[in-house]
Amino acid sequence: MTTQTDNPRSDALVFFGATGDLAFKQIFPALQALVKHGRLAMPIVAVGRRDVSIEKLRTRVKESLAASEQGVDGDAFEKLASQLRYAAVDFDAPESFRSIRTAIPDAKHPLHYVALPPDVFEKVAANLAEVGLASGARLALEKPFGEDLASAKALSEALHRSFEEESLFRIDHFLGKEPVENLVYFRAANPLIERSLNGEQVDSVQITMAETFGVKGRAEFYDSVGAVRDVVQNHMLETIACLAMDLPTETGHGGVREARSRLLARVRTLAKGDIVRGQVRGYKDEKGVAKDSTTETFAILRFAIDSPRWNGVPFFVRVGKSLATTATEMVVRWKGSATSVLEDSRAPAPNHLRFRIGPDTAIALGANVKASGERMVGEATELLLHRAEADGMTAYERLLGDAIDGDATLFARRDAVEESWRVVDPVLDDATPVYPYAPGSQGPAEGERLVPPGGWSEPG
Repeated sequence: MTTQTDNPRSDALVFFGATGDLAFKQIFPALQALVKHGRLAMPIVAVGRRDVSIEKLRTRVKESLAASEQGVDGDAFEKLASQLRYAAVDFDAPESFRSIRTAIPDAKHPLHYVALPPDVFEKVAANLAEVGLASGARLALEKPFGEDLASAKALSEALHRSFEEESLFRIDHFLGKEPVENLVYFRAANPLIERSLNGEQVDSVQITMAETFGVKGRAEFYDSVGAVRDVVQNHMLETIACLAMDLPTETGHGGVREARSRLLARVRTLAKGDIVRGQVRGYKDEKGVAKDSTTETFAILRFAIDSPRWNGVPFFVRVGKSLATTATEMVVRWKGSATSVLEDSRAPAPNHLRFRIGPDTAIALGANVKASGERMVGEATELLLHRAEADGMTAYERLLGDAIDGDATLFARRDAVEESWRVVDPVLDDATPVYPYAPGSQGPAEGERLVPPGGWSEPG
């Protein structure tokens, strides 16, 4: 079983799933960026089930880069192409994994990155160990990590037969996004804001992850997963943890991971009254979707955190496809107040803090200012503290670079994964009804049963 006691930097990257869609859209551009920035000067072994010539692999990589926002960087691409190797393996034949060792005979600390369906995770890990490729290595895995709490526990137990927990890097690419990291930094660097994040001051927290597009060719996969498994159990709960956790006092990646895990352990398990599920009209017409599908493409959920700090504060999450806008943002709404000094017939709008995570990024504070004139009346406004287009460093460049360096800060730990599954387990599958909604709407009308105090803050 591999150990990482001295936390060495990886000296080779072994990439399972190099012929897949994720590789084409995200991973190859991230690899070029890592090469360009001097973080990937090592052999890169692409692994597949069938024989592929190195020339064909390099052509695919170049086509991927040409289709990406960064494009083909001549020097970086040439370096990347020279580092590429290819190894054909049969997942049912452990001996075939020796072709990987042949491609990297001198590597002592390879990073095995697995962008494959989760049903082969255990087999890949066991086969790597069988041929001596687990010792001193790391194993990075794409979500999902199970389909419920029981399967998540079983998967971890199976992986631990070949790799210790400290050698496992579970990828939730949301944690690698610049604005999610900025959320933690903003709290730590602004004590005035940090001291106000508690049940005495905060009325509610709401997170919206809305998309105008549908399942986009992922219908068959999506129909076996649904919105709660796809983005709530991982992305949304990890984002809640980044906002609500007690900031660690110790340095190093272990402190942040421990803080997120402690917070998730305090999130109350959902009940049926804490969720409304919806399915967009026309979803069942998608190729690969069952005609009697009850898979949700939309969900509103209400979370509670059983801790003195967050006692009484509801956390609302709204996710969905084929909605009116594409945006992901978090809004912290503080409790309002009014005094006799004010002459407004209605109370001023509550102050709020807005974190926009995508497609652009922003941090803004909502406040009230006096309107011109003699009367003590005013208007709500928003102070924009930060705004930027999409981050230059992609989540995968950051995450793969960190995994190579052995920095696990932005990766999900076993206990955090299992706590997240515990939270959503009771409302998976057909535990609650699924209601239809029109494409381009805000979701089903039944969603009005779960609305934050003062209503939703619609992404602008």
